[in-house]
Amino acid sequence: PEGSLSIVRAHNGFIGKASGISEKFDPRGHRGQVCFFNYLVRWRDQKPFSGMHFMDWVDYGMGRSLFERNQKYHFLPELKGDLKGQVTDEKCVKSRFNKRTVHFFNDVERSEHEIYLTPSSENGKDIIIVRYIQSDDVVGPTKEGHPHLYMFDMNKRMYVVDKNLWDDEKYGKIKHTAVLDGMPALSAGEAYFREDGVMEGINYSSGHYRPKIAALTMMYQWMKEQGLNTTAFQWMARKQWSTEDCDETDWEGMEIEAFDVKVLEEACREVSMSPTWTFKDD
Repeated sequence: PEGSLSIVRAHNGFIGKASGISEKFDPRGHRGQVCFFNYLVRWRDQKPFSGMHFMDWVDYGMGRSLFERNQKYHFLPELKGDLKGQVTDEKCVKSRFNKRTVHFFNDVERSEHEIYLTPSSENGKDIIIVRYIQSDDVVGPTKEGHPHLYMFDMNKRMYVVDKNLWDDEKYGKIKHTAVLDGMPALSAGEAYFREDGVMEGINYSSGHYRPKIAALTMMYQWMKEQGLNTTAFQWMARKQWSTEDCDETDWEGMEIEAFDVKVLEEACREVSMSPTWTFKDD
């Protein structure tokens, strides 16, 4: 729906959008979208066109050893401009591409990471403590420079994945797409915690979903509706966001059933002028 985040809406152009979709529907284990970009450009531009579906072409057609053969014979033209992609063709050879999979959560795994927020106080100051619903354990502290990953789904449920506990060897790197199985969301980013589950800050850094200020606003309004002190932690906005973005957002055009869009515009102005509004470098 309009106003939500999705892996399609977050990317520009056919190749960018198709790369995100390919990761979601990849039958061989959700390989990373950065290399799908490289393969998609070559599949689209092949002459004569093979007529094969993209996924079949990648693994059973000319794509199955395309970049390996190019390393030997150098027959592919260099990609330039918007088609250059994020990584080189050499980094997308099948021996590397097939290993870079993203583990997508099933319903049971997702439920293990759903959290709830409770107000508390410490030395006379309001704080917010975050716990997992299923276990009632507090979310563990983040290490410096390594915040936890979170997703905020279409039903206003928040999930936090503790990167300290995530098994990279078993599942590969955790990505935002993994938590909601590649489905749309209201917000996505990273969260900072200290001991005892105390939330210190939340940002909106997600290369897959690329949140806008509306995503921050919906989280702010969600916390207000719970009666939480919204100045108990830092709202870590993207450095280009400001109150002007609140005025320029098409709130009336949003189709988010979980919120009354009439209150979101004012909520956006409130949070952008909050004493705990700060910026995170992109």
